[in-house]
Formats: sequence, structure tokens, C-alpha cells
Amino acid sequence: MVAAERVMDLLLALLNTRTRLTKAQIRRAVRGYHGDVRAFERTFERDKDLLRTMGVPIIVERGLVHEDDVGYRIDLESLAATNTEFTPEEIGVLSLAASVFSDVQWRSVAGRGVTKVRGLGPGVPQAPPPVRLAIRPPEATFETITEAIARRRAVRFDYAALSSPKARRHVQPWRILARNRAWYLIGLDTDRGAPRAFRLSRIDGQVVAVGEEEAFEIPEHVDVSELLTRQRAEPVTVTVAIAPGRAELLRARATPAGTAGERDLATITTTEVLPLLDEIAGYGPDVVLLEPAEYRERLIAGFRAVAEVSGVD
Repeated sequence: MVAAERVMDLLLALLNTRTRLTKAQIRRAVRGYHGDVRAFERTFERDKDLLRTMGVPIIVERGLVHEDDVGYRIDLESLAATNTEFTPEEIGVLSLAASVFSDVQWRSVAGRGVTKVRGLGPGVPQAPPPVRLAIRPPEATFETITEAIARRRAVRFDYAALSSPKARRHVQPWRILARNRAWYLIGLDTDRGAPRAFRLSRIDGQVVAVGEEEAFEIPEHVDVSELLTRQRAEPVTVTVAIAPGRAELLRARATPAGTAGERDLATITTTEVLPLLDEIAGYGPDVVLLEPAEYRERLIAGFRAVAEVSGVD
């Protein structure tokens, strides 16, 4: 169970109690509070502090007879009295953020959220933002890693680096971030005794949490740029032919290189070729990859494999 689900379950439990919940009741009622009592105490304190930072007024109540009879509830009157309004500019930023993810489930949830936010602000046109951002959704290992970060647990996984064969890695995870159109895990590689950056798409198989909780401290400052530099391969220049008026996001970071018939030629130099190939494939017939030949053949092979599975001639 991921941390976000556990915190949401805690919020729902506190919202739906008629009086208050003791720690023992919370431990039984809320999914995700497993392990020994000390582990529960640490996790519950973190979750409670997180809800408070989000503006949820959690009240601590002690019994009139026994002071050690401690319970928790949410001040519903204070919560209901919260008057939240958004300016047109803030709603515009949230609308732009909602368009980021291409994943259907994430996009649907974000869209519903923006619709509700519009009801809390002044009249705002319903037209979409004039620009659009796009981020690849994280890999399936994302939730396991974020849970390990929250619990300060080490992880292990098989990793295929650019310059070496696949090998087992043992890492103290510090943070996850999106850079260069990809997701990365930043942490301490305990086998090498040094911080490293791991691209999630190069993790082979599952990520497994190992060892005790609260096993390490996360440093406040990490030179992320230096770590990511080690991940970069030699730059590759890709030449594409783009249909007129299509693939505006791709055009925005490409360099014009003339025309070929009715299509516009453009070049893109990147150190992350595989994500670029995925993006080009997503445009279908609107974008044709011309060079390098090896990547063109790789893309064609991918289309052929999809056609075979789909039964398309």
C-alpha cells in the first residue's frame, strides 16, 4: 500500500468518526498501519503532521478521568469554515498542470479537480490553456520507491546501466524527480558507497523494499545535476519529416532543416533517444523518422510488432 492511500484512509477515518479515535482504533481501522507498535507510532506521527500541513485541523483530546486516554478527531466546523478562493491566474496554472500527464487515469482525476477548483474562483473562461505541457507517466516501480522513501527503507533492484551489464543494486532512496523527459531515483548506492541517479525505465523487474524502517537519514542538499550528468549518453541527432501544421510540441524544440515534398524537415539532438522514439511513434503518420537508420529500423520494427498483435495487415 502506498503512503498516499494510507494518508487518505486516515483522513476518511477521522472524518467519519462520531467522537474520536484512539491510536489503537486507528491502527485497526486504517489500512497500511502494519508492523510493530514503534513502526506504527512513527508512521502515524508523519501522516498526522502531513495532514496538518495540508490544512486539516486535527484535534487531540484526552479523557477526563485518564489523561493517557488520548484520541484524535477533525474539527469539522473549522474545516467547513475554510474559505478557499483562487485567482484566474492560479486557476490557469492548475489547468495547465492538469494537462501534463498523458496517462488516462491521472488525466481524468486532474480534470475533475480543476472543474471543482473553477467553482471556487471568479468567472474564468472554460477554454483550455494556450500552451500545453507533457510528462511521461512514471514507471510501475514509482509507488514502491515512494513508499520506501516515506518509510526510510532501503530497496534492491536489477539495473541495466548505459556502460555496464545488468546488475543487482542496493540503494537507500532519497527522492524521485522528473528530468530530461524521464523519471529518476536519487539515492545512496550502498555497494559503491556513493550517491547515484537511477533512471526508472532502466530498472529491470520489481523493486523490493528491504531492511528496517527509519534505517537512514535523507540529506537536505544533493547535487542532482552532477548525478544526472553521469546518466547521459553521447548526444544523437535525429532527422524527422513532419506533416504541415502537426506535432507542434516536437517542432518547438527541433531545428528546421528544409523541406521534403509537402513535409517539413527538422533535426533534434538528444541524449535520451528512446523516449524520443516513443514520442515520435505517438504522432503516427504525422511524423516520419528518417535518420539515423538504426533508430528508423527500430521504430518500424515496433510498428510491425503492434500490427501483428492487432491483426492488422
